[in-house]
Amino acid sequence: MATPALIVFDKSLIKAFFIWVSISLIIRVNISRSDDIKKIKVNKNSTIQDLLDILDLKPDTVIILRNNIPIPVDEILDKDQELSIIEVSSGG
Repeated sequence: MATPALIVFDKSLIKAFFIWVSISLIIRVNISRSDDIKKIKVNKNSTIQDLLDILDLKPDTVIILRNNIPIPVDEILDKDQELSIIEVSSGG
């Protein structure tokens, strides 16, 4: 009868993994121009501006909505949020 293998975990790796999991958030973003819903990973305490930087969007070209209510770019993101980004344009 074979003896079971001994599994050894490196506690520092496990701790690092849980810290990484606890400091990142997944935000669902619906972008109006492409009608795509993207899942974007951001760090904990990231702002809407940080999200726009990831998406390479300028804050003066979009309106960001949460539950159909506009939110400012300095708003801190929470976990499990779903946002809509509407690109605006003007011309003459």
